[in-house]
Amino acid sequence: MTDKGWMRHIVLVGIWAIAMMLVFRVQIFGGFALGFGDRGDGIIEISILEHWHNVLTGNGVWNLPLYFHPHGNTLGYNDGYLLYGIVYSFWRIWFDPFVSDTLNIMVFRTIGFFAAYALVARTLRWERPVAILVALLFTLSNNLLVQATHAQIASIALLPVVAMLVLEAARAELDGRRWRARMLGVSCAAVMAAWLLTTYYMAWFTLFFALLLLLCWLGTQGRGAGRAAMALIRAHFGTLAICGGAFVLFVLPFLIVYLPKARETGGHGFILSYTVTLFDPVNTGPGNLVWGWISRLLEALLPSPFYQKLFTREHQSGFPLILFALAMIAAWRVLRRPGHDQPMRIFAAAILIGWALTLRIWIVSPWILVHYLVPGAAGLRVVLRYQLFLVLPVLLLVAGVYRARFAALARSTPALAGIVALVLVAEQVNLAPPTELDRAGSLALDAIPAPPPGCTSFYVVAARRSEPLFIDPVQHALYPHNVDAMYLAQRWRIPTPNGFSTFNPPDWNFAAADAADYDSRALAYARAHRLTGLCRLDMRDARPWRRLGVAGA
Repeated sequence: MTDKGWMRHIVLVGIWAIAMMLVFRVQIFGGFALGFGDRGDGIIEISILEHWHNVLTGNGVWNLPLYFHPHGNTLGYNDGYLLYGIVYSFWRIWFDPFVSDTLNIMVFRTIGFFAAYALVARTLRWERPVAILVALLFTLSNNLLVQATHAQIASIALLPVVAMLVLEAARAELDGRRWRARMLGVSCAAVMAAWLLTTYYMAWFTLFFALLLLLCWLGTQGRGAGRAAMALIRAHFGTLAICGGAFVLFVLPFLIVYLPKARETGGHGFILSYTVTLFDPVNTGPGNLVWGWISRLLEALLPSPFYQKLFTREHQSGFPLILFALAMIAAWRVLRRPGHDQPMRIFAAAILIGWALTLRIWIVSPWILVHYLVPGAAGLRVVLRYQLFLVLPVLLLVAGVYRARFAALARSTPALAGIVALVLVAEQVNLAPPTELDRAGSLALDAIPAPPPGCTSFYVVAARRSEPLFIDPVQHALYPHNVDAMYLAQRWRIPTPNGFSTFNPPDWNFAAADAADYDSRALAYARAHRLTGLCRLDMRDARPWRRLGVAGA
């Protein structure tokens, strides 16, 4: 490798390091005392990761985490976190569950950075400065950081990997290198199947976007769309059949886990409040370095209930204003010129159509059609997260339209190009990362004495002696004792009927642990399922464990 080649690699690694320091600054400089997530979803995620750690060390059944006992196939009530679990289990060789969870997210952010760079620089063969900027903006993305409390979001790092595999497979197929195309296609099928079993939202959005691309391509064929599609299938039937067959085979574990639960639960109903309002595409949240003042101004001017309902939490998933404006101008420039590069026109159209489908105007959203007509859409609750999926497509659209100008500017006036890049980076920086998961407080759970001999299952009244209110009384009644039980079950490798998830079993009745009838509900459940050796945990008692004997008698 030449000195110039080494310098490129050093610069790339240096920029990656800067990006990671910005995204994980609270964790790194705080000694990993806090992690992404919160008291609820964060503990649920780590419980499932501990499940995979148990499975990979020979102490668990792959589709049966130890909560909601004795129901079967309980992995299907939540995201599966398969790929997360593999990475997490590597870190668990040296670190505790909460540090390992943060390091897992770091790995996926790293994958996203280098995969985005490789996609732009090697697969698309665009200019290297453009590739570096796309990778940096993708990693720093304001909305991905604001929503990092949902660990599922980090799996978007797999999108550039999938894009590279698809594009390289298509290129090899068109060049007549069919076995290379088939190997790449099969690899893509494996990644997609594993992604579905890891985090459903981002994987489904990827498949949905691929469908939009296909429909937009058919739209460019006019009345001959059917003939064009058949001609394409005939020309590449072997490769399509092999890759499609591989996907069917690889996706079987996902279907085995989730189809029965989809039939049991019926999926999510259509929730209008989780679609995209007209302000959401640019709602960066109050912590954004450049544009946060807009959210803070709205909070000061609007009635609090109105602001909280329409401008907080999941609604803070929009793009910084300059990037959003560049994306809209780029899309307009591409689509208004019939002679423009057709793949880019199809790409821009798919972005705009998909985005438009998520919009809500008053009480109407076209997403209701997607929800009921597109397979798998009922597995989604928060349509707003589609804006998180769009981060990389939007960056690629902007880069594709402006890359020549940016590269020319970098050659002629490097300082000005640097200022442009700095502005785009600055508006992605968020000063309030969602690091709410207290490592020390959570690790205190490991100090709880294990269940006494004879306890073959347990339920939790309280796993902590003091418990501050979690969000509000409704959420507090659902989460703390249940998620602590999930974590402890995996650590002790003893099942619990407690748990809380995206979906719960139909006879789940473990809310409100402080209610007078909580113990009677737990015993009724135990008798209905003929559980034996059930024990009760309440860390507020002098003797926290109590054996309840044979509950099914």
